[in-house]
Amino acid sequence: MRYKQVLFRFFLTLIMLCWVTVSGNKLYAQRISTHTRGKLWETINNIGLIGHLGVWDYEQTTGVGFYPGFSGYSYPRDELDANGWITDANFHNFRSGPAVVVKGGEKLVAPDYTPQKTEYLYYHSSFAGGDHGILWNYPPINKTENFVGSSFFNPLLPEEINYCEFPTATGISVKMRSMAWSYPDYDDFIIYDYVFVNTGDMVIPSLGQVKSYEQTFDSVYVTFHSGIQVSTKGHLNFHYNPDFMSSAAPAGGFGGWDQLAKGGTYTDYFSVENNSSDGKGLLFYSYDYNGGREPHPDDIYQKQYNWETRLKYDQQYDNIELQDPACFGFVFLYRTPTDDDPSANPFDADPSFFNIYNDEGDQFQGRSLDMNEYFSINRLGEKRMFEFLTHDRIPEENYGNMYCFYTATFGPYSMAPGDSVRLVLAEVAGSLDLHEVIKGDPNFWFPDSSKADIRRNAEAARQAVKWGFGAQVDGIHLVADVPESPPAPGCNASNASAGSDTAIILVKWDKLAEETVIHDGAGDVFYAGSADLSGYRIFRGKDKRGIWSLLIDIPIQDAAQYWNDELGLYEYMDKDLQFGFESRYYVQAYYSNPRSWVSANGTTVNNLKELVSDDYNMTPLIGARPGPVSIVEGWDAFVAPNPYVEGDPMRSFGDPTPYKIEFRNLPERATIKIFTVSGDLVKTIFHGPDQYGNLFGSTAWDQRTDSGLMVAPGMYVYAIESQTEGTNGKRTVGKLMIIR
Repeated sequence: MRYKQVLFRFFLTLIMLCWVTVSGNKLYAQRISTHTRGKLWETINNIGLIGHLGVWDYEQTTGVGFYPGFSGYSYPRDELDANGWITDANFHNFRSGPAVVVKGGEKLVAPDYTPQKTEYLYYHSSFAGGDHGILWNYPPINKTENFVGSSFFNPLLPEEINYCEFPTATGISVKMRSMAWSYPDYDDFIIYDYVFVNTGDMVIPSLGQVKSYEQTFDSVYVTFHSGIQVSTKGHLNFHYNPDFMSSAAPAGGFGGWDQLAKGGTYTDYFSVENNSSDGKGLLFYSYDYNGGREPHPDDIYQKQYNWETRLKYDQQYDNIELQDPACFGFVFLYRTPTDDDPSANPFDADPSFFNIYNDEGDQFQGRSLDMNEYFSINRLGEKRMFEFLTHDRIPEENYGNMYCFYTATFGPYSMAPGDSVRLVLAEVAGSLDLHEVIKGDPNFWFPDSSKADIRRNAEAARQAVKWGFGAQVDGIHLVADVPESPPAPGCNASNASAGSDTAIILVKWDKLAEETVIHDGAGDVFYAGSADLSGYRIFRGKDKRGIWSLLIDIPIQDAAQYWNDELGLYEYMDKDLQFGFESRYYVQAYYSNPRSWVSANGTTVNNLKELVSDDYNMTPLIGARPGPVSIVEGWDAFVAPNPYVEGDPMRSFGDPTPYKIEFRNLPERATIKIFTVSGDLVKTIFHGPDQYGNLFGSTAWDQRTDSGLMVAPGMYVYAIESQTEGTNGKRTVGKLMIIR
């Protein structure tokens, strides 16, 4: 298998070079845009592709089917970044996107580029290799942002829209628009709208040009192809080594494709639902065989020796945190009726042909379907690829050993010049409640709860299309609309413990949710904050994925008692804290009894559920810190915890700062030096005011040396020297112990 690795690395390098430069100009920005709003993040390419062009998304710092998304996210690329953190990449989404095959058209042939009959014309965005039937120098994706609370907000438009269009070698051009929202209940899906138009603009890949040649097609098929693995996060975390590449292998990348050949197995189930004439459209998805509770019994790779302890996000629970308690897939929402059934309901969007195969585990007509190399038009041949795309196959047995890829084909269509075919689908996710995830799912809700969640989210996507399809707003032909939530108040959190023995964080927020007015599709007021806001809820959480605990619910009629007229902000003091432990905060605005809402396409919707703002305005991590002390009369500095014991909830601060050690009872300014017992200096810390001038009596050490390396466990000596006026030069020394 060595030759595969060599070819793979070469191909990956070639792709990266193409992304970085073309004649000195950056190409990456031209080709890619990323949805980062809501829970489901995704990268969109301007060739129609969803996700990453290859299967190697482990090195990406943009969202590539990652869920949940959160502010500032980047995937850990090495031991330094990942040390102490549990990775959050639940979904491995690769080569998802459309293809078009024309059976029996004409193509333009060199050297005169005269039309000649051909058996097949192809465009694809997502197969393994060969000619895509496109050019690669298309203009940038047009991305718009439309966030509630901003001055340019339009409630009839999605929060994020990506748009591109391009010709193909078939003479059929593609228009792609994708839409995303962050409103709770509408933040678990991204809707994709593909329109395929017979423009006659025919790409000549070998020439690098587009020539015009109009023709009528008698037999056109539109395909959507997707490869999905859900058990990515579990694989990586069970095997995580300082050598990141070797950890990525079990997850399917960087050499892991031969796992089945060596007797191992992948760990996904597949599920197909709503595949009858029920007016809902097909929903298909993958999910992990055990939610990532433990490694698969057929796992052939060496597990991290302490994986059980390392994956306990919260040490108070007996079980490890689940690694993959999620479902991830696609649901079809609309398709132009085929020539075979022109009177069909277009929203009953089940494909004409649908099949599921296991990457590397299956063959088609005697040919391997290895998506790294062999699933391509070049390898299968045009005829065999067409036969693959236009057949049905769902495996009868499903033992959770699948690394699934799905192919859905719609057609046949006859298309004269100017005719178009439309396909609307949603990328959709569902997950177990994250509070149960960190406990390790002690009640065994997985997979039923995750499957129920993806069904709810698929239904929400269906409703969004019903509410938006056919509307035109600001010249944009919409395909979906959802009811807006109140805007999230702007909030911040600050330490309020100076001069006090009590740990206090002061949370402040503005009146944005009270000052905002939102109109609906009829032009009527749907939400007027001054009259409709029901109240505020303040949440605190330490988990960066958004696992929140409610601190207080403030009905709007009680909000005045929290108002600080001098600052022009609301204030709430959180005193249920301990010094040293860090958290995030966010303030939620809620609208309990929404009035009737008219969507962008004029649909009246009654009995909406409570609408709440999302947590995108969460604060950075903050911990309560006591004020500086006077050391004129004596010195009483100390270290907490001492000894530090990794993973012990009584002897460590735990996540999100699992390696933090604090020096306390410090003066306003001081220098701290940490030595080994043999006298080698490992770290120098300068303690003083922050950038705002705030003074503190504590400072933290993350157990790293001045060069950034993690120190070894053992005994260390520290020396603290005051740099504070009046006590400048005073010193104290002590010892601290690190146990891992």
